This record gives sequence, structure tokens and C-alpha cells, in this order.
Amino acid sequence: MTDNVTSGNASAHRDHAASTSDRPILVGIMTCSDRGARGERADVSGPTLHNLVVDHLSGQVVQYRVVPDERTPIEATLKEWADEHKLDLILTTGGTGLSPRDVTPDATRAVCDREVPAIAQAMFLESLRITPYAMLTRATAGIRRRTLIVNLPGNPRAVQENFGAIAEVLPHAIDIIRGVDTHAAHAGHSQHQRGGTAKSQPVLETRTVRPASSRDDGPIAKNVGGPPC
Repeated sequence: MTDNVTSGNASAHRDHAASTSDRPILVGIMTCSDRGARGERADVSGPTLHNLVVDHLSGQVVQYRVVPDERTPIEATLKEWADEHKLDLILTTGGTGLSPRDVTPDATRAVCDREVPAIAQAMFLESLRITPYAMLTRATAGIRRRTLIVNLPGNPRAVQENFGAIAEVLPHAIDIIRGVDTHAAHAGHSQHQRGGTAKSQPVLETRTVRPASSRDDGPIAKNVGGPPC
């Protein structure tokens, strides 16, 4: 993946005011990592999120960027993607812990109009079932204009676990933010379920993600299985 995956003219047909529930979810993925931004470590969490979005949201990842753990570039990217590219969903990975350089939640809160605390709580509770290190997260979620922004941890395995905790509700949340009449849509879905064809919940599978630049002499992510932040 590269930054600005789609061409510039793609924004011409992305109008939040005229959104419909059958429009694909447009997603941006931002990895916050000093070492990743300097090219010292290959990004694994970003590609992991890309696969999860495509496989379980049928979303289109139209923006991808690796930025350092600094508020200015993080805030600037969030504003650009929400205001100029009008993305439906921005997923960040990394920088959610207690380190002085972990500023992703602070940058997210600074640009959001409203927070959605229960999304972050759901991810926290899922992680807490697996490791007590989950208590060290400061991840948040919020809305800027018509864009939902969600912080995920930097550990690839924790990314999968956290995404799995919220994947089912993300399309519904995005419809609400778009202004879709979700009550009518829910009524139709309920009638469909009473007909005997209830939709099953998604099951996330673990995938091994290797960037094209990765070497074959060992694993990329040395911290898989450790603290989730």
C-alpha cells in the first residue's frame, strides 16, 4: 500500500450529504510509529488492518500513511482525510500507551467534535480478557464531521483482537454518521431474520501479513504477544 492509494479524482464522487447505505465504506489507515516513519521497521499492523477492512467490512482502503509519534502530523492527517477526502472511517494503529511518545489519543481528541467512548471500552474489555496489559491503553474513538476515527493498538495480534470486538457495529455506526435512516433499515433486517435467514456474525481469522519489503529470514513483528499498546 502507498499513501493516496486512489487517484485524486476519486474524491469527486464521495459526497457525505448524499450518502446511501449501499455505498462502500471509504477507509484510511494511519500507522503511528517513529521507527516506521524513519524506515527502520516494516509496518505490519497497517497491512493487517487493510486485510481486516477488506475481508470483514467490504471496505475500500483509499488512504494509508505511516507518521511519526508526534501530534502535529497525526492531527494534520486526520483533518486532511476527514475534511478533504471525506473518508467514512479512519483507523489508527500505534501510540496508544503510556510512553511520552504515545500521543495518538491526544491528537485524536484534539480534532474530534464528539467522542464515542463505548467503542474504546469494547476494545479494552476484549483485550482485558487476554492480557492485564490492556489496562495501560489510552485509546479513544470519536467523530470529526462525518468521519469516525478509532484508535487501535500497535501490536498486530492486538489489532486483530480489538478490530474483532467492534467490526460488527462499524457499518451501522457509519450509516448513522452518514445520516442514513437506520431504523427503516433495521426493520427490514428484522423481517428478513423472522423469515428464517438470520445473518451470522463475522468470525475473524488470523492472517500472516508480510509487507513486500520484508525479509524471509525471520518474523517482522518481534513484539507479537506482548503488551497491546
